Amino acid sequence: MQEFSAGEAWEKAVQTSDTNLTDEDIHILLMLSKMLGQTDVEGQISQIEITENFLEKQIAEAQQEKNKNEKLYCKLGTTIGLAIVIILI
Repeated sequence: MQEFSAGEAWEKAVQTSDTNLTDEDIHILLMLSKMLGQTDVEGQISQIEITENFLEKQIAEAQQEKNKNEKLYCKLGTTIGLAIVIILI
């Protein structure tokens, strides 16, 4: 069994996890790994809060993109459905 520092363990976990995170999300999480175990408790808490703010921004952007794409796919589905009906008639 290998021994890792907190940062190394975090980095390995992020890189090997099978998630739907974007490259930017992974980059944000990897930035946190560089600070884990390197500073005092207050420094680590500060870094975690900064990471949390970045991730909240990413969540808001993903939510906006979801809303935009949701409308697009709904209209696309309706159009394709109508085209199939027209072809079958």
